[in-house]
Amino acid sequence: MKLDKIKLPSVSSLRGNRVNLFYVFAFAPLLLILYRNPFNVIIPFYSFLILILKNEKLLGFKEANFIQKILGSILVIGSFFVYYVVTLIFSGAAFYTSANYTVYLLGLFLFFFDFSALKEAFSPLFLIVAATSSSFITNWLKPFLSPYASDIAYVIVNILRVLGVDANISIFGNTPIIAVRSLSGEIVRGAFVYECFGVYSVLVFSIILVVIMFEDPARLKVKLAYAFVGLLGTFTLNIFRVTTIFLADYFYGAEVGGTVHYVIGYVLFSAWLGIFFYIFSKRQGISKKFHFIWQKLRS
Repeated sequence: MKLDKIKLPSVSSLRGNRVNLFYVFAFAPLLLILYRNPFNVIIPFYSFLILILKNEKLLGFKEANFIQKILGSILVIGSFFVYYVVTLIFSGAAFYTSANYTVYLLGLFLFFFDFSALKEAFSPLFLIVAATSSSFITNWLKPFLSPYASDIAYVIVNILRVLGVDANISIFGNTPIIAVRSLSGEIVRGAFVYECFGVYSVLVFSIILVVIMFEDPARLKVKLAYAFVGLLGTFTLNIFRVTTIFLADYFYGAEVGGTVHYVIGYVLFSAWLGIFFYIFSKRQGISKKFHFIWQKLRS
């Protein structure tokens, strides 16, 4: 009886399976971060997307040797204990944060690929580290930007008035207080403090922008133009966020406004990131469509 030949998996399929397994392990901790704090998962998630874009490059790296796999395993296991080091500096730190994930990814790279693959880890790891430190930069900028709170508050009040909302502003100390009379007659007040500026969002967006632009082969002129639009959009989005909160106060009262205040920042920022980088990735096709429409209008 003739036996069928046993088909052994090719070298390329083995490499593909190894890279796919790497992605599975890289994605798993994101669920833990998402469960503990949905907003904190944004930066690690975009780091993971950068890794996805590096799929073809990762396929070209050889498997790590035994010693390197041991070192990688130690870092992967040890990443879950980073919390005990972080709490020595920040007592209120969560059990699993971006710091854990950074060490975890570094360990995965050492376990799955030879040492030269670490150059592909630079962008995603830089993104996480820089974004984590952005809170310190935000606090450092506070004394320089706080004096502009009144100016931005007046812009928001004028927008509300244009929309037909009975809104006023008063200054208590150096803090502007925005007051809105809701449809039910309730007076809802909110202090527009430095944390309302959206500086943290702008910094996080800037860091993501730097990494994406670094990885993208587009011309510098194109990158700078999109960077300007992205940063301006992020700042404008924050004004829209605060305005929406007061609109919720106006139509539905302070309780609903408080709920909107808690969630809207996460939703808008995540949506803006997705929309902006989708447009940036499809910019050539979009540009051709606009050019076609413009030619039709001129003819």
